[in-house]
Amino acid sequence: MAPLTSALGIGVALLARGNWLGEDTVERVIRVGLIASLLAALAATMGALGLLGAPVRGEIDYGSWLVVGRYEIPLVLVADPLSIAFSVLAAALTALVGRFSRTYLHKEPGFARFFVLLGLFAGGTQLVAYAGALDLFFAGWELIGISSALFIGFFHEREMPARSAVRAFATYRLCDVGLLLGTVSVHEWLGSTRFSALEGVATLSPLAVTALGGMFLLSAMGKSAQLPFSGWLPRAMEGPTPSSALFYGAVSVHAGLYLLLRVEPVIAAAPVAAALGGFVGIATAIYATMVARTHPDAKGALAHATLAQIGLILAEISMGLTTLALVHLVCHAMLRAWQFLRAPNMIHDAHTFGHHAVHRSTDGVGSVTLRDRLFAVALHRLRLDERLDAAVDPVLALSRGLSTMERRVRGVLSVRQDA
Repeated sequence: MAPLTSALGIGVALLARGNWLGEDTVERVIRVGLIASLLAALAATMGALGLLGAPVRGEIDYGSWLVVGRYEIPLVLVADPLSIAFSVLAAALTALVGRFSRTYLHKEPGFARFFVLLGLFAGGTQLVAYAGALDLFFAGWELIGISSALFIGFFHEREMPARSAVRAFATYRLCDVGLLLGTVSVHEWLGSTRFSALEGVATLSPLAVTALGGMFLLSAMGKSAQLPFSGWLPRAMEGPTPSSALFYGAVSVHAGLYLLLRVEPVIAAAPVAAALGGFVGIATAIYATMVARTHPDAKGALAHATLAQIGLILAEISMGLTTLALVHLVCHAMLRAWQFLRAPNMIHDAHTFGHHAVHRSTDGVGSVTLRDRLFAVALHRLRLDERLDAAVDPVLALSRGLSTMERRVRGVLSVRQDA
């Protein structure tokens, strides 16, 4: 939790005394937290391997944070190959992006704000990685979501980043309902929100297991921008390039896949949910590959290339290939982080040395008419945003109507009370 502590310390100092902290001070404080997080992740790795004494694996129980009746929020961490791999990956890439951002964002008005958000994100990812229960996992999950939306709207003085941040946050909120309902359902049906309790899903009815798998799948689809929730990811490119590399190329966008790997017993016991996940993953991979070939900017093309690989990893998880999925996740995250950080230099080199792409289209795919149609469909991204807006507009209209009715009823009641 060192990054979270550093971020909160800088945040409180900025709120109390204004923007008096220099860039060097802000960066050094956050850097200490990020390096401490990386060292802790490496120490956990050595501890699990038995290099620091007796091997430390499995659950590490610190009791319960809150107990209300038969409900408790357990303070339990888990150290296993999955958690350690994701922790080291997230800590290393966050520290790398932090060092890169020191120069990249020099003299940027939001320099301190960027590093505070980076610390919040780093704390959230470590909590997600080591959480041994769904309650703690949800807390880290929300830290990632909030910092992600704030990074997208980093340049809030412009309209598009602000609108894109709201859209991404709304997508998170909608899909996070799945994780929240799943957490409550696991407690009610299995008696505990510990991940180890998920081994008991075999005792549940097929309908209950399918519903539980669907809840977790919905949440993962939103965080990892799978169809039909892919529209927010291209908009996320409005944020600074370092945040794009960390969030939408490397760590945050893979958090949904980590969730599915963590709740793998549920997915394995729910063939309907697994089949749906495989279908969504393959469909997203095909869709994103087509769009990436027609996207006019580097970050947008990389974002859709990321989506395609995430779709394949989702399909691997759905087929039970969890080890392959974890290796694929780690390698893909490192590659995309490098590509996003390299993108500005790559564009500069292309303009400087005259290296321009010859084509990125659908050449060689069927007839000319078919290629033209595929190009048009991919260029407009299947009009996903318009279709989702059409589905949401009636709900918004109903909400506005109910709000108007409520105001009128309150007005009538207040008049009668005055009389």
